[in-house]
Amino acid sequence: MKKQLIKYGLLAVALFWVSACTLNEPRITGTTVNKNERALFSRLAGVGDDIMAGYQSAALVEPHQRNDFLALMARQGETPVFQQPYIHYPGLGSESYAGYGTLELKYLDNPKTPNTLIPDPVIDAVPFSDYPDFDPATNPFISDSVKLWPYPYNNLAVPGIYVDDVLHGVSKLRSRSKSGLLDVILRNPLPDPYGFMSAFEQLKVFHPSLVLCWIGTYDILSYAMYSAINPVTTPPTSKEDFAKYFAELMDSLKSTGAAVVVGNIPDILDMPYFNTLSRFVIDTVTNTPAKDANGNPIPLVGTNDGDMILLPAKAFIKRGYGLPSSFPNSNGEALPDDVILDPSEQQTVKDLVDGFNAVIDSVCLFRQIPVVDMHGFFKEINDGYSIAGLTVNAKFITGGFYSLDGIHPSDLGHALIANQWLSVINNTYRMSIPLVNVIDAADHIQYSDSLLVSP
Repeated sequence: MKKQLIKYGLLAVALFWVSACTLNEPRITGTTVNKNERALFSRLAGVGDDIMAGYQSAALVEPHQRNDFLALMARQGETPVFQQPYIHYPGLGSESYAGYGTLELKYLDNPKTPNTLIPDPVIDAVPFSDYPDFDPATNPFISDSVKLWPYPYNNLAVPGIYVDDVLHGVSKLRSRSKSGLLDVILRNPLPDPYGFMSAFEQLKVFHPSLVLCWIGTYDILSYAMYSAINPVTTPPTSKEDFAKYFAELMDSLKSTGAAVVVGNIPDILDMPYFNTLSRFVIDTVTNTPAKDANGNPIPLVGTNDGDMILLPAKAFIKRGYGLPSSFPNSNGEALPDDVILDPSEQQTVKDLVDGFNAVIDSVCLFRQIPVVDMHGFFKEINDGYSIAGLTVNAKFITGGFYSLDGIHPSDLGHALIANQWLSVINNTYRMSIPLVNVIDAADHIQYSDSLLVSP
């Protein structure tokens, strides 16, 4: 971004409080927290990758950012000034290279296939062309007040970055991950004398009271996921490098004098992106497994026992990939390897998750940094998580926890995640910050364009 994006520079923290009346968030008119709790949350900040940023349904977009778990925690802790890099609808994300933003659920059951025995959902990305006022290249923000916000954002998490980018990444070109959202969220170069500043360097200027850090998930996801433009054939971050980078990051965060709380890495392969599709041919009329003459399911061409078929494979299968030549809509080609995760690759993912979490545990234990067990919590979701009369699970679309990309949590998922972090903070610092009302979050489930189906 050009220097004029931040007109007044990064001013002193004292001035930060004076500007509270300009916030987009509602002003606090009552209080449910005490003086010490309010002090801890007074300058709440977050660094990390996709989930911390509020990325869901394949994009970073303002309606979801308003309900990400960091924003929810700021409301519960009555953070007086809280600002995020709110992105105008339809948002920026993995489909933006092709001119699209967030995903939307058009139909739970495709009307073009009325005879299906199992619903055939239709999910489309929203085209930029439907929103001519949206400028994704030079001004993707919802307003000038967000674009020209003269301080670091409270939420400095960037989707698509690696662990070391928090300390050293200052732009897409000057980072290891090459995430385009670094340019949007960090708004570099900043006016003199600041120049290019990483998320951590901006965090230091902010003088946070409490820092939440959730990083490392995309270091694994980037290898496990399908990418149409930047395929990653080997894990970008080894366990040894993660240990080095993560320890450096924790020491840096502790040096700010803020309280630091960290989340560990979920089991990537539990996400519906990896386990929703079968490796067998699906009959396009009934949407059920096709059978051969002996009544056995027919495997997709190019797949083997134990393979996981990634969610993007559905688009390839619809174009005839992976279908045996006897099928009328077959194109004669095997399902591309890029949308298949074979057992060896699955083991690599598992080893990285276990290795990264072992590093997080040991580094944080030595430095007395509390860890929120996101790995364990996501396992609970996978098994079915009951709360307030709702049962939330990891089923694609209907489970309620995941958004339409099958990886990132929905608005309801973020509410549940916020309560996990708040519980750890309350237990660690002997506080009583009220938890998020999950029923209210369920009322907003339409913003995730997902459904919650109770048993």
